[in-house]
Amino acid sequence: MRSAYTPHPHQRPFHNSKARFRVLACGRRWGKDRACVYELLHLLPILSARNQDAKLVPPVLVWCVAPTYPISEQLWAEIKTFIPRDFVLEVREGDKCLKCVGGVEIWMKTASEPEKLVGVGLDLLLVTEAASIQEEAWTMGLRPMLSSPGRAGLALFNGTPKGLNWFYRMYLRGQDPLDTEVASWNYPTDDNPYIDHDEVAKAKRELPQDIFEQEYLARFLSDAGLVFHHVEGCIQGVLQEPQEGHRYTGGVDLAKHHDFTVVAIADRATRRVVYWDRFNQLDYTIQKSRIARAFERYNKARGWLDSTGVGDPILEDLQRMGVSIEGYALTAKSKRQLVDGLAIALEQEQIRFPNIPELVNELKAYEYETTTAGNIRTNAPSGSYDDCVVALGLVNYGLMQNPIVYNRAKPVMLVNRW
Repeated sequence: MRSAYTPHPHQRPFHNSKARFRVLACGRRWGKDRACVYELLHLLPILSARNQDAKLVPPVLVWCVAPTYPISEQLWAEIKTFIPRDFVLEVREGDKCLKCVGGVEIWMKTASEPEKLVGVGLDLLLVTEAASIQEEAWTMGLRPMLSSPGRAGLALFNGTPKGLNWFYRMYLRGQDPLDTEVASWNYPTDDNPYIDHDEVAKAKRELPQDIFEQEYLARFLSDAGLVFHHVEGCIQGVLQEPQEGHRYTGGVDLAKHHDFTVVAIADRATRRVVYWDRFNQLDYTIQKSRIARAFERYNKARGWLDSTGVGDPILEDLQRMGVSIEGYALTAKSKRQLVDGLAIALEQEQIRFPNIPELVNELKAYEYETTTAGNIRTNAPSGSYDDCVVALGLVNYGLMQNPIVYNRAKPVMLVNRW
């Protein structure tokens, strides 16, 4: 099937392979989907000729599987864009099916409900973002479909690594020279000659090291799903009373609905949390008074407060009360920046805190996840809180604004490392 597609040099081994299962474990924007879509289009006439006299219904059956509906929508759009118009007989948008010349049928599916991936035999399976698909979807649903009599049972997998899961094990099979059924390739984003290399360099500066290694260098990491590392190494000291002449920075995450208000204050010289307060189910009037007293007590500390929603009027009230506090509006983007900044600070031991169980537990549980749109976000696990993480993140944000260190003579300004 002719096309205008020209694979870049690192895509060619994938296209030239004759392995039954082919695995692309590559960094973001490497061209994984594009390579798989065009390989699928290349295989369709071959499969049609193979099955011509096999009396199969339909003669050729192809499934394209994504972890979520939005990701499948993107793949569906790509296939419709690049498949030759004269090859398509019918486009069924309702159930995402292309009926094509020679009895070829291409169906889009999602793996969000693995129990529904049953009932047919496949000639070709394309799995995109395979690392984000549950192992059950592969072992209990998709794999048995590739064993149907008369069907070719071929599979193309692509994805960016996400821990040491079934996709990792499939990749390892492809690296075993004695396992000729599987071939696999592992390339970083930079190996795409069309990528903006400045953008990759920017991501390296902005992202925590392990996430950059996973998402851009395509490395399989055992704990890459966790946001914060080296938490234990940042546990130090105990809470302290305010010291004369010291300057302090605070962070406040206000309770919303059933969570907690957390007030954290750190010494700007030592970058260590010296005050911690966590409470809930208090009237906002009492909360404002409690926050104001803490900031006043720690030498009129300067701080930042989550001003999203109910936080905005409380911020204004605190400012009228004379508290030196500013708002930090938490959007998806700004929260990611806050969390990433804290992750870097923890890796570099640029912030420290006493052994506060609820804080330590939240930090250790906080994780990265892939959204339904295929983007990366950070969040507390379902059913958990992130109040402590946000409060500490706001403290770290404040410390980054104007870092200082004390000696016996006078404060000395430091260069902002970020």
